Amino acid sequence: IVEPGVHSFKITSLFPRDEFHVALEGPELSPTFVEAHGDGTYTASYCVELPGLYKLHVRILQINGEVSLRKEIFASPFSVLVKGGAELQNPISAQPNPIYQDACTNARQATQGRWVRFDHAKHFNLVPSFEVQKWEEVLEMSRDEYIWLPYSCRIRPMNYDDLKALFQNLSHCLCCDSYIRSLFSDSMLYLGIFKKKYHRNTRAGRMEHSNWEINGVSMAWHDKEYFEACRRKRPNGFTIENVLTEHVEPVTNHTTAEDDNFVFFVGHPWSGDHRRAHRTNNAIQIAQRTAFLNLGSDTDIFDAMAFAYPRIYDQVCDGSHVSCIISGELTVLGFWEMLILAQLL
Repeated sequence: IVEPGVHSFKITSLFPRDEFHVALEGPELSPTFVEAHGDGTYTASYCVELPGLYKLHVRILQINGEVSLRKEIFASPFSVLVKGGAELQNPISAQPNPIYQDACTNARQATQGRWVRFDHAKHFNLVPSFEVQKWEEVLEMSRDEYIWLPYSCRIRPMNYDDLKALFQNLSHCLCCDSYIRSLFSDSMLYLGIFKKKYHRNTRAGRMEHSNWEINGVSMAWHDKEYFEACRRKRPNGFTIENVLTEHVEPVTNHTTAEDDNFVFFVGHPWSGDHRRAHRTNNAIQIAQRTAFLNLGSDTDIFDAMAFAYPRIYDQVCDGSHVSCIISGELTVLGFWEMLILAQLL
């Protein structure tokens, strides 16, 4: 039994380079962090605000940085009761005429937040009453019970037709790895902008590891010259750079002209589903921290690590991709990433 706030506990292992995933699931999906001390001990921290009953999952993703496992530790999940109940006084719900946050206009703000179960978001008045019906439509599309609520701005709900109307007839410049390629390839198919053959070729076919341009979407496969050539055409949609690396160099051309809607995707998490350990979330968090330090305040950063990490265990397609098409539908995290991007158009 705990109070709302930040809490931590210790994990002890036989190995110094294990990787754990801690998830607190209930009225909200709590942001968590696991710190390795290098001696077989780890400190796991989580932040929880909404009262209620939670399940605390402690999972091991990798053993000593060598073998992937993806397994709950013994006795996990544990039960956690966050006190508060009817006594909780939400700053918004306590007001007779609540004033809601302004709509999100940049990815930095939009990707700093938390996942809240929709019934609790309504109960504590965390979404405007005039948007409730539209959010219910969104949840039917996403086939999920949680919505993403940024801390300092408001995401506007959009249905399929809204998203298609925004993204069709726009040109986009993308670079450089498979995360952003799969997100746009899958989303364009889902929205009816790509034909199935284009999706198949760009996702896992002859164009998977090459530069391509289809229906206004230009993908540079680790090719900065191709990417910059696209940018010089002044796309009217997005210019997105995405690199999965431990180090983000402070390159000056990340700061872009006024007419270049540039977003840098950083730190998408690793679910550890391959038998051999390829990367670790600890290393990816270094990229996340480096990006915010080195890219400067003029660069808009989509913090995919903060956004996707609470859900990487059961809402991914493979080791490092959260977007794919399953039974004709876009996955939950893929849908939400496009919904967040749509706020910026």
